[in-house]
Amino acid sequence: MEKKSDENDELKAIREEKEQPLLDAFQDTKMWFHEKYLLFETTVNIETDAWGVRITLDSIAHPTFTISGRWDMIRFGIDYIGCAMVGWSLYKECPYPEWIGE
Repeated sequence: MEKKSDENDELKAIREEKEQPLLDAFQDTKMWFHEKYLLFETTVNIETDAWGVRITLDSIAHPTFTISGRWDMIRFGIDYIGCAMVGWSLYKECPYPEWIGE
């Protein structure tokens, strides 16, 4: 029981640090989704809760779907969002422009 409480406290602290900067930087922005051989431009809609982040991807190139990651696994910077040990990433600029046909 003690371990679960410690884990929840840790996630709460990480959420307080990451949630607002993540939403401010990326909510409703156009980004490039990349996972393995899948690459397409999409609009992101971010929802958060005590567990982590759920990002709905809305694109004309691919059916709408949702990706997620726990607070302690989510990484982001000025122009990207990623989730450790999951494999998906979102970028403001296309990470592999040579994959996109002219």
